[in-house]
Amino acid sequence: MPAFRAGAVPHGKLGPVDGVWVMELDGTAEERGRAAGTLVGEQVRWLLPRFLKQVASVERLSPYQKEMVAGIASEVPSAHFNQLNALAETAGVDRTALFAANLAPEAFAAMACSCLATLPARAGDGKTLLARNLDWQGGGLLAAAGLLVIESGHGHRFASFTWPGMVSVATGMNDAGLTVADLMALGAEAGRPRPGVPVLFLVRALLEETDSAEAALAYLAGARRTIPQNYTLVDPTSATFVEAGTRSLRVRHNSNGLAAMTNFWHEEGGGAQDRRYGQMLKMAGQDKLGVSQLQAILAEAALGDMNVQAVVLEPEARRAHVAQGKPPVAAGTWHTLDLRPWLSTPEKPPAVENPAGAGHRPLGP
Repeated sequence: MPAFRAGAVPHGKLGPVDGVWVMELDGTAEERGRAAGTLVGEQVRWLLPRFLKQVASVERLSPYQKEMVAGIASEVPSAHFNQLNALAETAGVDRTALFAANLAPEAFAAMACSCLATLPARAGDGKTLLARNLDWQGGGLLAAAGLLVIESGHGHRFASFTWPGMVSVATGMNDAGLTVADLMALGAEAGRPRPGVPVLFLVRALLEETDSAEAALAYLAGARRTIPQNYTLVDPTSATFVEAGTRSLRVRHNSNGLAAMTNFWHEEGGGAQDRRYGQMLKMAGQDKLGVSQLQAILAEAALGDMNVQAVVLEPEARRAHVAQGKPPVAAGTWHTLDLRPWLSTPEKPPAVENPAGAGHRPLGP
């Protein structure tokens, strides 16, 4: 991939901070999209066809695939839709292909993640912590392209642990300390996606519109959901792990001050079909856990070449520990980032405009 280059444009800047490349965006949705397209457009043009080749065996989407993506994207919130359009236009890439990458859970379902959270009683410093592995196809491509994006302009300011070209969010923290991540729910409610807000855009909406795990859970419960998915909602005082179907919602019970989750439902009741769930709890033991212990647990639970992201997040301190290097990244080099310069002051979100996405120009085949 072409190397990132530090620079600044209207409504955006890009540069390394403590060993991690950080892109800051502000302004309207379109202004943020254009800024991102200018700053990392070269990387998007390189990554997008290669990512599609790895996960969908094509470098360009067929008319049928474009029609499928258009259907899934029909309820993307207008602001997010407009930002992605502006990014695609500025970067010079096919916008439907870029939407496909941003709709990865619905379009590809090629993910298998794991999370472990400590409640205050089990944390060495008495604070909540979230340890998160993201295991996607596209290993070597994405691990080399890790990017922290800081966005402000609508609702709460938030940090997204992501890659060039992503407007939707898989892992993020906002200025209230709310931390959200998603995990695929495998073997649950099989079928085509239902009409609703796609998963990674819903994660972004939770960060922009809510300020606590409780508020995020209420928002999630009221949202139109496209596919079954697992969600972790962690704030400075609590951790809520949720099994969300398209029409059902179940909050897991925490055990001994810990919450763990992989890609199946009812794991804490003996329904786990993944060794990582028991493995994480066994490594956690009964002792209080700190950042280094959680990093070791993530390294053990990582899925080899699919492990493209590993982070340990401290919601109250607004601090992030980010792993980088070749997959599995959790076994690589860790960098610590102080997010307080960006996330120290909560912003009250304005009224939601067009949350269902009605009125934007639809994607064509």
